[in-house]
Amino acid sequence: MILSRVWYVLLGLAVSVALYVVFVALGQFNRQTTHALKEGLASDSQTVEWALKIDARHRLDALLGGSVDATLQQALVAANGTKDGKLADKTKTDARKALATVNENIPADFRPDAVFAVDREGHVIAQVGYDATTTDDFELGGYPAVNDALHGWLRDDVWILGSRMFLTVARPVEYDVTQRPAGAIVGLKEVNRKFADDLSKRTRTNIEFFASGETFGRGVGVDGFDAEKLDAVATDLKSVDDKTFGDSGRSDVRMISDDLGTLYARLPGDAALLGGGFAVARSRTVLVSPMSFLSTADDKDKANVPWVLLVAVVLVAAALGVVLTLLEHSTPLDELLMQAERLKSGAMDSLQVARFRGSYRLAAQAINEGLERSIEKAGGVTRKPADLESILGPAPAQPSMSAFSFPMADPGPAVVPPVPPPPPSSPELPGIAAHAGPPRPTGSLNKPTGPGFVPPAAAPRPAPLPAAGRPFVPPPLPRPATPPASEPEEGGDDDATMVGAVPAELLAQATGENRAAHQDDTAEWVSVYEDFIRTKRQCGESTDGLTFEKFSHTLKKNRDQLMQKHACKRVKFSVYTKEGKASLKATPVKE
Repeated sequence: MILSRVWYVLLGLAVSVALYVVFVALGQFNRQTTHALKEGLASDSQTVEWALKIDARHRLDALLGGSVDATLQQALVAANGTKDGKLADKTKTDARKALATVNENIPADFRPDAVFAVDREGHVIAQVGYDATTTDDFELGGYPAVNDALHGWLRDDVWILGSRMFLTVARPVEYDVTQRPAGAIVGLKEVNRKFADDLSKRTRTNIEFFASGETFGRGVGVDGFDAEKLDAVATDLKSVDDKTFGDSGRSDVRMISDDLGTLYARLPGDAALLGGGFAVARSRTVLVSPMSFLSTADDKDKANVPWVLLVAVVLVAAALGVVLTLLEHSTPLDELLMQAERLKSGAMDSLQVARFRGSYRLAAQAINEGLERSIEKAGGVTRKPADLESILGPAPAQPSMSAFSFPMADPGPAVVPPVPPPPPSSPELPGIAAHAGPPRPTGSLNKPTGPGFVPPAAAPRPAPLPAAGRPFVPPPLPRPATPPASEPEEGGDDDATMVGAVPAELLAQATGENRAAHQDDTAEWVSVYEDFIRTKRQCGESTDGLTFEKFSHTLKKNRDQLMQKHACKRVKFSVYTKEGKASLKATPVKE
């Protein structure tokens, strides 16, 4: 099951890599959103500053009608001409009516909440919209913006009057170009929730105005932003002590919570002396787990997913897993079931171990051994594999050559088949043995001479030829032996006879049956040899030097011994695995 296990490991690695990528992307996403939040807040603060300056410019332009109004000019000239600063009631009434008319003519988007007419001394001679003042003791000349307007400049500022914040614009009222301005007209726009809400929608920001730790107005201009988060900004105002905010007019980005950041900017003018400013806030999407990607995705994000590729990956992975399961589980299991059925029906007496691999092979081998043990306990005869050591004898200490991976045994003394009795002498040739050849001529020519000549020992007499109709069995070669003491040293060659050559027809008749059997065994042994080589490689054994010639030589020797021992006609060899090594099983066949 190694392939399936490797596949499981690969799937686990793929899931781990996917999770690793998701968690890395999670960290990168949170870091990028934090960076984008800081950049966005800096941009929002600049946008609000520019919007306030543009708004002030529009409000100054809106007061142009009042600076050239004749009724207002005459009232201011009259106020400048009095020594005690007191005006007639009619003049005040006319000035107030003129201011009301000027204010009504201003567009609603830039119309001030309060308008003042101020003489050269800074005294208010008329006002509209600010009922908390009186014209007798209320004056604005001490404010830098009004003072500059009385000298001919256009100015804007932010004032804190009581518990209220105002955006202030002031411009001079020209009467005679050769003289100082007759006075100034001042417009005030209160910074409240309505103003902050309008400004936030124009700038698409989330704004909150503050001064002295108190808030004056807030607005939400970004869709999806929770207005209640600005309460956290108001709470954080009390802990603001940013040196950067005091020096440069803009603080660093402050992360009030994981999903909320804010930046504080200082307002210009007198409000800055009281810590006045505005705060812009933004929220960010925080992903705390890989599943957060799905919860924050919309339909458009899901539509961009390559579903075809995902389905193809799933199908390929599933198909490969099924193929590996079939190869390593289903196919061997089917083979085991098939052999079990054949074993049950009697078509085979044991499982074919060589057809299995891995655990199935061990199981099949264990089943075969269990069957044999059960048969032995029941008193039956089992067909155990032949023990090659008992066949070949004990292994030598240093074998010279072996056809198998295990050492070859010493064949021991050759088994000499019984020699048939010699046939009767031929009547046609009386006095001459049937196996004897023509007599050797005698004489000096047949006797070697010369110094140092040693006569040869008497050669043993050859075995007699078989009688007619009996197969010829060549006798074994005799082992060298010392000549008998009674053998004469000289003259022995006179009576020696030469073994005549055996006729070819007799050899063919005698060995024809053996040659046919040898050819049948050779064809069968080729298959056994290939199975043996394949099994040794599967068991991790070396096959170097194991040739078919050596293999067949060993099988032939074992076959001959078993045929003689069991009086059988042939021996069947098969390959099996024993203790993790390839072995041979020899089975005598009596047919």
